[in-house]
Amino acid sequence: MRLFWLLIALVLAGLIVYLNPDYKARLQELVSDAGSTLSPAGKTIRLYKWRDAEGRWQISDQLPPADIDYETLDYHKDVNVLPLPPQLQND
Repeated sequence: MRLFWLLIALVLAGLIVYLNPDYKARLQELVSDAGSTLSPAGKTIRLYKWRDAEGRWQISDQLPPADIDYETLDYHKDVNVLPLPPQLQND
């Protein structure tokens, strides 16, 4: 009997998410971002950048609140961010 009520609850929760566009978009975003903080090779880090209520920039590996616009930043651990020293350049 418990299994029956669990299935009913899951179906109702699914309907609520499916019928509410805000929940549906948020769920799709979470599913597409799941595991993307680190790629399978462990070389990409995903960060999120947004402004808080006071106008300060926030950068985090966690998604911001649902009503805030944000920018996605991907950093590759295997990419050198420093310029190549002159002695190593092939000019």
